[in-house]
Amino acid sequence: MKIEGKPYSPSDFASHAAGLVMGAWRPSQIVIHHCSAPSLAQRPKGFIPQHMLNLKEYYEGKKWSAGPHMFTDDSRIWTFSPMTAPGVHAVSFNRTSIGIEMLGDYDAEDPWSGRGLQVLTTTAKAVHALLRKFQLDPAKAVRFHREDSKTTKTCPGIKIDKAAFMAFLHNQTPATP
Repeated sequence: MKIEGKPYSPSDFASHAAGLVMGAWRPSQIVIHHCSAPSLAQRPKGFIPQHMLNLKEYYEGKKWSAGPHMFTDDSRIWTFSPMTAPGVHAVSFNRTSIGIEMLGDYDAEDPWSGRGLQVLTTTAKAVHALLRKFQLDPAKAVRFHREDSKTTKTCPGIKIDKAAFMAFLHNQTPATP
């Protein structure tokens, strides 16, 4: 399994996304997840490179050919599986979507304050960059993992209402390259 494992600030990620050279695969959706484990409490300083290697081993252990396209934490967007090909993150959406895993367990942790809000803000900036890159309409393109009829997952967590997330996304200033 090839992983990138590179961290970007939101503005650097916007430049990275804008410069992606895509082949035949063109994502039409962005699917939002939460890690659940690790939680915010388990990663008090966000992700580090070793965490990306640990996640690679985890997905290889599941015999997956890839993983999500990126992970977001309080301040960084970590590329994981190459965004130029389908990833593995939501069975019904893998072939059509970019997968973003947010650090945190938003079934239990608060996504609307403190570090949870910082993760949401970083994620919103990643989503804005991807919407711009692929010229997607947020109302049609942004999906939650729990919208996949083939899963029982709560992603991105029961404490994140889709309408509230979409309003938050709309009100965030997009990252500029």
